[in-house]
Amino acid sequence: MSSYSGHSSYPHHPPPPQHPQVHQQSAQSNDPLSHHSLPISPQYQYDAQPPQQHQQPLYNNEHINGNGTQDQQNAPPGGPAEAQKGNRLRKACDSCSVRKVKCDEAGPPCKACAALEIPCTFNRPSRRRGPPNRHAEEVKEREKRRRLEGSLGDFSTPTSPNNIAATLVAFSSSSVLNAESICPIDTLKLLVDDFFTYIHPLAPFPHEPSFRAAFQHREDLSNPSFLALLASMIGVLVASFPRRPRLHLKNQQRQNMFPSSISLVERCHKIAVEARGPGYLDKELTVYDAVTSYFLGLAAAYTFQWKVCRLYFGETLNIMRVLGAHKAENPLYLGTGNVPTTFGANVAQFDQQGQSDGKDYIKQEIGRRVFWIMFVGIRSMQQLGATFGELLIPPPTPSEPYPPLPIEVDDEYIFEKRVEPQPEGIRSKLAGFNIGIRIYETLTPLATMEMAYGIDQVFDWNRQKKVLEDALRNVKNVLHSVPPELHLQPSTQSGQYEPTDRQYYPPMTDYPGVRTNGSDMSQWADAEARRSLQFEIQKANIYASQLGTRSYIVEKYWNLYEVYEQMKADNDGASQGSPGLMATGLDGILPGSLTSNYDGIETLVAGERESIVQDLLRVLGSISQVNMEPNSGSFINKIRQIASTLIETPRKRKGPLALKSEEYLGRFLDVLMKLERISPGNRNESADGVIDEEEELRNWADLREYQMRFAQSGGFLVD
Repeated sequence: MSSYSGHSSYPHHPPPPQHPQVHQQSAQSNDPLSHHSLPISPQYQYDAQPPQQHQQPLYNNEHINGNGTQDQQNAPPGGPAEAQKGNRLRKACDSCSVRKVKCDEAGPPCKACAALEIPCTFNRPSRRRGPPNRHAEEVKEREKRRRLEGSLGDFSTPTSPNNIAATLVAFSSSSVLNAESICPIDTLKLLVDDFFTYIHPLAPFPHEPSFRAAFQHREDLSNPSFLALLASMIGVLVASFPRRPRLHLKNQQRQNMFPSSISLVERCHKIAVEARGPGYLDKELTVYDAVTSYFLGLAAAYTFQWKVCRLYFGETLNIMRVLGAHKAENPLYLGTGNVPTTFGANVAQFDQQGQSDGKDYIKQEIGRRVFWIMFVGIRSMQQLGATFGELLIPPPTPSEPYPPLPIEVDDEYIFEKRVEPQPEGIRSKLAGFNIGIRIYETLTPLATMEMAYGIDQVFDWNRQKKVLEDALRNVKNVLHSVPPELHLQPSTQSGQYEPTDRQYYPPMTDYPGVRTNGSDMSQWADAEARRSLQFEIQKANIYASQLGTRSYIVEKYWNLYEVYEQMKADNDGASQGSPGLMATGLDGILPGSLTSNYDGIETLVAGERESIVQDLLRVLGSISQVNMEPNSGSFINKIRQIASTLIETPRKRKGPLALKSEEYLGRFLDVLMKLERISPGNRNESADGVIDEEEELRNWADLREYQMRFAQSGGFLVD
């Protein structure tokens, strides 16, 4: 029978005593894993042992003679019970030991304790006679320090592929992971609210109502995948917006739990890794596995761990392709990602989630959102000069088109089997998300050209100029259809984005129903104010993305122009030869006729730089901390890249406005670089975070000072 059972097939009389090693071997022989020559994990060995009171060998009343046999000493004649009792040395009870009196062996309770009517306990630890054992004390002290460092500092070490195994071992020896392994549950509820307020407008997943319901019912206690998703969400929140978690911890007197924001990011990363387990890719994957990988990669990017970022982003793409989320038709229907049935892809085999009755609209929309945010992220990284072979989404083709854009309906109206229409008069937050996608989608013809003919390669200058002109015109037209909630008014002056900092109310732990993470959104009494703030966050990202894309196209034009001029010089001024049949393939992606005025394109691009300078100064004059900070890492990179490009442009290509504003652009760039240096991956925080907070606020004050100076001097506003 199993060693876990409370019954036994042995006779009822006591078995002869065995050596502990013999007993362990016999217990292992009864384990079913031993028949397959499989190693037995320590967990099973521990569970198979009998209770601890039966593990103590009877060394007090047994001695082993020189022949290897056991002699019973001082064993009185009688039955088995009397034979096992025997005479033994026993320490005094706690009371007699303190009073230094003789303690009899009649109890417990002993006669002295019975007479005094006090508890007769034996809880005092036994003290070793003689001088202290220095070696033993040193070992104990090292073990104590190791446990203390493991509980406090084990999460503050940088994450790298080299210490993942040590992380898993450390977690496996601790208690079972749950949401409270990240931080106390009342703090965690506030962080979840902050995620859906500040991060969800730019990365609209997971599905908010279903996630909140699962979190409220503590799904993390039974679902490791949910815990991994939760940890990755908190990690990217802290990496992107470290001030909010620090504010919660400080107001709850818990600022000493984490020495820095990066330590909390690392804790979230390690909990997500452990919750997933070593074989999570072998299990049935869902879109939420891709979401977890994306957030882990994004947090790594914000903390400047580029190799880790590339690994997780590549994993996100692979999961989405396996699930078929990159398909335009029936995404997420086949678990194999549309593998032909001749290779064993049976629809019924993977139809385990009730999709035979229809689509799962929640997973369909989440899958599309993840695909498109990876599309936007890859295009954004390419604009910043980072190109990775494993992070590649090929241009769409007639046989392999991109999936449709996400439906512009908020999560509250998307259900598993149906999608309700967005209420009249309420703008969906997905509108701003889709505008960001359309901005980067205008680069698809340019990406197709570079994939076919090479990056910065001139093969037909006239056709290439036409591709760049169309891309520039299209990206400018995207903002012509922006809804009023996302439009930056032309008459706006400095301070357009009003600060919306709210008074902080700590959670009331004595009243569980007050300020929970439920759908009441008690942290935001006015839902319209929350929605307005989310639109402002999207607005800052939209205008930075559009400016960055325009600047990228202009720089691409001038780079190709220089290559073309160099080719002409090498050929002694001879015109470029016939483009051949390959170059004519560009005609299919050009919407207009090739009879355009090619000389006018150069004039258009030259004037575009002036327009970029004017729009950039308008955005910088309107920026505020509350709108930029939740996405500060990405926003700063885009603005810094644009400003650096404009400043480093040769003076012969600068217009009068660019020359006039060069000083202000340089000052803005210096402040933005300071803000970039104090991001979670670079900052050096003290234990209480005071120095970091003062530095951060000081840099924001510098930015506002330059904004006011520029507005007072007139700048572009007087033109």
